[in-house]
Amino acid sequence: MNFQPIQSEANAKFKRWKRILESTRVMRKEGVTLAEGAHLVQVVLERGVKPLAVLLRAKGINEEAEGLLAQLAQKRVPLYVLDTLLYDQLSPVEHGAGIMVEVALPENPEAPEIPVDALYLDGVQDPGNIGTLVRTAVASGIKHIAASKNSAHFFSPKALRAGMGAHFAATIYENVEPTELKGLFKGRILAADARGGQDLFEEKAWSETATTWMMGSEGQGISQAALEAADQRLYIPIEHDCESLNVAAAAAVCLFEQRRRRLKK
Repeated sequence: MNFQPIQSEANAKFKRWKRILESTRVMRKEGVTLAEGAHLVQVVLERGVKPLAVLLRAKGINEEAEGLLAQLAQKRVPLYVLDTLLYDQLSPVEHGAGIMVEVALPENPEAPEIPVDALYLDGVQDPGNIGTLVRTAVASGIKHIAASKNSAHFFSPKALRAGMGAHFAATIYENVEPTELKGLFKGRILAADARGGQDLFEEKAWSETATTWMMGSEGQGISQAALEAADQRLYIPIEHDCESLNVAAAAAVCLFEQRRRRLKK
C-alpha cells in the first residue's frame, strides 16, 4: 500500500480538511465531508460509496480499522497517514478508531412521487441531536428526512458520527422551509409540541395516513411558521416533575409509537 505522510499543519490537504471541519459553508462549497470511525467507513463501503481519500492516525489505529485497509486499497483510494496530533484535530471524538474517509455530499433529491412517512427538523442546532434523529428515524422505518435552513448540517462529522451510518440509508433534504412541506411530502403534517395539542397516545386518527413529523429546536421547540404549516399538534403526556424531553428522545417516542401502530396493522 502506498501511504502518503502528512506531518505539518502547513500541509495544504490538512488545511483544507480543517476548513471543511470548521465551516459548513466551506463543506457545502467543496461538496465533501469527513466520516470518522471504522463502523462508518464500513457502512460507506457497503453502500457502494467510493471514498475520495482515507485519513489514518499515525499511532493508535485499532484492529477493525486495519481490517478495512485492504478493501480501501482495492478501490485505489489515496491513503494519508497523519501525525497523531494532526489527526486528533480533525477527529470529532477522542480516542477514535484512527481512520476516517473523505466522501462526497449527496445531491438534494427530488420529491417522492408517492406518499411516504417523513421527519422534519425545525431549527435543530446540535449536530449530535441531528445524527441521533437520523438514526432514530431510520430505525423506526422512516427514510425521508428534511431540515430547515437554520438547522445544523446533516453531514457534519459530528452528525455523521452520531448517526452511526444511518445517513447512508436515508434520503435527506436540506434547506426546506415549513411552507414547502406540503409540496415535498404527501401526507398529514404532525407537530410534536410540548405546549399543547392532542395526547399522542389517546388520539387515534393521526396514524391512518402517511405522516410528516415535525420536531422543533432544543430551546424554543416548534417555530410559529412550522405550527402554521401543521395539520395537527400532538404532545407526549409526561410527569409534571419533568418539564420536557430532549428532542431526540421525543422523536423516539413519537416515531416508535407510529411504528407500533404500523406493525399492529
